[in-house]
Amino acid sequence: MKKFASLFLAISMAASASLAAAAEYPSMNVRLSHNQPVGSPEDVGAQTFKKLMEEKSGGRITVDVFPQMQLGSMREQAEMVQMGTLEMSVQPTSVLTPFVEELSVIDFPFLWTDKDELYRIMDGEVGGKFYAFCEKKGFKTLGLWASGFKQMTTRGRPVNAPEDLKGMKIRVMPSPQLVEQYKSWGANPIPIEYAELYNALQQNIVDGQENPLQTIAMAKLYEVQDYLTISDHGFLGYLFIVNSRWFEKQSEDVRNLIVECERGAREAERAAQSEGEAKFLEQIKQSKIAVGELTDENRAKFIEVSKPLHDKFVDGSATKTELLRAVYAAKEAR
Repeated sequence: MKKFASLFLAISMAASASLAAAAEYPSMNVRLSHNQPVGSPEDVGAQTFKKLMEEKSGGRITVDVFPQMQLGSMREQAEMVQMGTLEMSVQPTSVLTPFVEELSVIDFPFLWTDKDELYRIMDGEVGGKFYAFCEKKGFKTLGLWASGFKQMTTRGRPVNAPEDLKGMKIRVMPSPQLVEQYKSWGANPIPIEYAELYNALQQNIVDGQENPLQTIAMAKLYEVQDYLTISDHGFLGYLFIVNSRWFEKQSEDVRNLIVECERGAREAERAAQSEGEAKFLEQIKQSKIAVGELTDENRAKFIEVSKPLHDKFVDGSATKTELLRAVYAAKEAR
């Protein structure tokens, strides 16, 4: 991703101006893991974080980046951060939901109008409400990164309306909410770890799956699928998480440095995701897969069967109800 070299430099210079030059930093090494390939937007963000931390600390703090699930499955990486055997990781909200159930609200289907709305809300006061629940479970959450809106790929027949999913075996992340979501759409959802997804599609263990365009392209899922439906039915957000106890043990200077560098890394990751999306779609279109898009009428059908899920998914939880109402209010306040 040579295009982002100038972006790295600009962010680095901005961070330089914002951090106190006189800060004294201890010598330490921290590890940051993520799930996506080298060169992906998540990796661009992780490498930007590494660059900023090392430059601003004068090389006293070094960061080792572990991409592509080198340290274990997505859940295992989250568990390592929670236990403190790993300092930092970037993980999907769906992966973190079993640890922090309130995060499930972010994954509600057809909740977000567009990325700008999501960023505005999650970077502000409402996002802070979500992150407060994370801290209670051992995760200091610094910000939301972007993988993009999720699309559906299938084998055998395309998905143009909810009824098209009837009886189809659809891979989902190991998330009870996603399982229930696809059941309500008539599908047979099967939780499968991301590392096993390509083989599951290739061996016909499942008929389809959901993921953002970047994942479909970079993992070459189009090689083992017949149809892609641009549905934008949910947003796959990632959270930058840090072990809370480790974070609080650091000096104020180090904590401020981590927060500032994550912010710069988040901007770089989002920019890379946005710029790369058109390229990823073009890459997919060059394959044998047929690409379609939901019509307004069929999108309305999906929204109609999905909106009741918002109330169902809060499941009587006062905290999730409060968070959902806060999101609705923030959407209307635009």
